[in-house]
Amino acid sequence: MQPIFCKTYPGFTEEELKAARAKYGLRRADRFTSMAIAAIDHALEERPRQDCALITATCFGPHKTVFATLDDILDYPEDQILPTKFSHSVHNAAASYISSALKIQGPSFAISGFENIEKQAISLAGTLLDASMAGNVIVVVIEEAGLLTETAHTLMPERFRDKIDEIIKVFLFRIQQ
Repeated sequence: MQPIFCKTYPGFTEEELKAARAKYGLRRADRFTSMAIAAIDHALEERPRQDCALITATCFGPHKTVFATLDDILDYPEDQILPTKFSHSVHNAAASYISSALKIQGPSFAISGFENIEKQAISLAGTLLDASMAGNVIVVVIEEAGLLTETAHTLMPERFRDKIDEIIKVFLFRIQQ
C-alpha cells in the first residue's frame, strides 16, 4: 500500500506553533498536539473530513506534558492539579484534539510502542481502508524532543542506538479506485 503522499517535518518554531494554535483556536493544546496539527495543516491543503480516519503514532507520546503533570502531582495538593494538563498527558488525547480541531468525522486511533511504530500505523491504515471503515486515512507519526528522547539512547542503548530527534511525518492514504 502506497501513500498518496508523505511529508516530513523536523519540528516547528514556537512562532509556527503559535500560528497553528491561533488558526484552530487551540487555547490549551500542548506542544505535542500543536506540532501534529501544524504538520497536518502544512501537509494537506485540502483535508478530507468526512469518510476520513486519523491515526497518531508515537514511541514516547507527549512525554514533556506527562512529566510536567507528574511533577505537579508531586509538588501540589490534588485539588491544585490542572485537569487539562492531566488530560493532555494521555497518549490518545492528541488524536481526539486533532480530530476535533480539524473536524475529521471518522474514527481516530492513537497507537504507541517502541517497535516499528510507523509500520504498525501504516498497517492499521491499510486495515481501515480494506475494511471500508474509511475512504481516506491520515497518519501522523510524531516524536517530541525532550529530556526523555535526548537520553533514551544512554538509558537503554540496547533498544535506542541514537538520540531520538524531533520529527513529524504526515501520510495520506486513500482507497484505490
